[in-house]
Amino acid sequence: MRKVLGSYRNGNYMVTICDDGTKIRHNNEDELIAAFPESIDLKISNRCNMRCPQCHEQSVPDGALANLHHPLLDSLHSYCEIALGGGNVFEHPDLDDFLFRMARKHIICNITVHAHHFIQHFNEIQYYVEHGTLHGIGVSVNEPVSDDIISYLKLIPNVVVHVIAGVVPWETLVKLSNNNIKLLILGYKTFGRGVQYAESHKEIWNNIEQLKTRLPYLFKHFPVVSFDNLALEQLNVKDFVDEKTWEQSYMGDDGKYTMYVDLVKEEFATSSISPRKPIHSNNIEDLFKEV
Repeated sequence: MRKVLGSYRNGNYMVTICDDGTKIRHNNEDELIAAFPESIDLKISNRCNMRCPQCHEQSVPDGALANLHHPLLDSLHSYCEIALGGGNVFEHPDLDDFLFRMARKHIICNITVHAHHFIQHFNEIQYYVEHGTLHGIGVSVNEPVSDDIISYLKLIPNVVVHVIAGVVPWETLVKLSNNNIKLLILGYKTFGRGVQYAESHKEIWNNIEQLKTRLPYLFKHFPVVSFDNLALEQLNVKDFVDEKTWEQSYMGDDGKYTMYVDLVKEEFATSSISPRKPIHSNNIEDLFKEV
């Protein structure tokens, strides 16, 4: 049974967030107008040893780390969702303190980690989930997966496997299917290392075209299939669902309820692939007005 994590007013509407990731927005007006971001894609580390060739953040083993005591964080509203990423977030020595500090402020923290780091830091992740300091766990998978990885994925309730359209092998998606694992498909970003990778892997765009035709299989064999806005566009997802489902499920254009903050470089933007500006205010509402 789903549990309500919190409810709050944002601008002219109310938001209710549940522990299974469900979010409900409602008002009696014709439009929802947010005063501050409901969720923030927050980069806290540019340090990672995986050297993924399509990494749009261009993370490196000796990459820089964010100031997790930045005053901007003090302006976040209760029940704001932040998706911590990088880079490998577990490279940050202040992560533990940060997660418990955010939990005391009723900030909902989620993370995205590479499958390799998910296994490496599994005990830590399980500890944070059990203590309510981590909620959603995104696990990036873009290569063949073993039975061991699948068994680990099934041990934590709010795990969502992240795959990149055009990069993930179809065989990997088939192996992940029928395991009661949630799936998030990300659009292919021609940004950072993704530019060079796409130039040397022309098959990406053919793979995306093939994936379009296979969406019905994914809808049938995964309990939840979700998409970022870029994937919605690249895969023409709207053509595969009825109008009512789309209206109920589409969470809005980038920047309407969400934003991106690179706390490593102290920059912000509409999304991770949008033009970035220097953080010029320690009030998140000031920055949100510009995205």
